[in-house]
Amino acid sequence: MLVTQEDIIKQIAKREDIKVSTVRNIFKTAENIIFDYLSSTTPTEKMIVKVLDGLSLECSYIPEREIHTYDDIKCESKIWTKPKITRYYNRKLNGYFDED
Repeated sequence: MLVTQEDIIKQIAKREDIKVSTVRNIFKTAENIIFDYLSSTTPTEKMIVKVLDGLSLECSYIPEREIHTYDDIKCESKIWTKPKITRYYNRKLNGYFDED
């Protein structure tokens, strides 16, 4: 099963009784804010954005480097992002915790 961002937007709009366009604008704004935070990662500081309870994005800066194989390859510096899901969230998904 594939659940798209548009599916989530429509469900939120229906449950909260607000316009789909309003929810879509909120999602777009949140995406832009998250992107701004992640793109501001520096060589001396990692950036972690906690998107939801149990889900975060960890961003680190990878400096420029050279790889020596048959040819000398120069790799430009870049920002690398990894999603992280907490152990608690995984356990909650698997029913280890009862919700009241």
